[in-house]
This record gives sequence, C-alpha cells and structure tokens, in this order.
Amino acid sequence: MPKIYTSKVCVVGDQGVGKTSLLLKYSKNTFFENYKPTLGADFIIKEEKIEGTDDFCHLYLWDLAGNKSFAILRNYYMHGANAAIVCFDLNNPESFKNVSSWLKDVNKIRANIPIILVGTKNDLNQEIHDENIEKYIKEKNLPFFKTSAKEGENVRDVFMKMIDMILSNVD
Repeated sequence: MPKIYTSKVCVVGDQGVGKTSLLLKYSKNTFFENYKPTLGADFIIKEEKIEGTDDFCHLYLWDLAGNKSFAILRNYYMHGANAAIVCFDLNNPESFKNVSSWLKDVNKIRANIPIILVGTKNDLNQEIHDENIEKYIKEKNLPFFKTSAKEGENVRDVFMKMIDMILSNVD
C-alpha cells in the first residue's frame, strides 16, 4: 500500500521576486506577465509521485507575501513548515542582499528545516554576479537553483530537490 507524505513548504522572499510565478509554473504550468502582489498568503496543493516507489508526497506550498507589512502574518504561516524556499530576483541586487534576513526569519520560526535558495527571472539579464552567489551558497551550505518561471527553467527541479530533502529527514 502506498505511503502518502504530507509537507508544508513556505516560499519567501522580497515582494516582486517571482514567488507566485514559480509556484504557478510548477503547479499549473502557467505564467502570467502581469504582476499581482500576494496579499498575506496563498497556498497551492501539489501531489508528486516519489520516483522508484508507489508513494506520494503532497506538498502544501505556501506563498507568503514579501511586503514588510505582512511580517507578523508570515510568522504565523511559517509555523509547522517542513521546508522553505527562499527566492531572490537575479536582476535585483537588493533582493539578494535581503536573503540573509529571510533565512534568519525562517530559522527563527522553524530551525533546522530544509531550505533551498532560488534565483528567479533567469530569462532576463542577470545583474548579480555568479561569484557572489557561489560564495554565499558555499558559506551558508544551501542548494541553489537559477529558475525562469516564464521559460520553465529548473522549476520542477527545485521541488524535486525539496522533496528529496524532506524525505531524507523522515524517520
């Protein structure tokens, strides 16, 4: 009989970095050019069959607003998370500078959960130097993916890696 693993994954990062686009591309294979900020939080449920097994992982993907005015709500929604994805825009150096703050927030609320760092909007001209990103992920020991929700680049890979990380923590 197949097992079903359920995991809550929170997706955080500055407003406008592409969190919603990443989630919509992964869950519904859609992309919208028009930007609508998430108000508070939204969530999507996605089921994935675990390769090489009859088991499934149900991902409850929480898209948490990046606006500072929603900080208290984010703290509430982060409780119970099994993992987090921290996003920054490869074309917005300020969003990369803020990654440390996002990691601190995640670890303050849910310490020792799997975290993946995601650079979004790789279909545009990148403004953040790869050397700076490489140095940071090595220092923090984080898996990292460059993605493009518009092109679908590495989107599914992020979530497959997240499932692997979550399942490696299951007893």
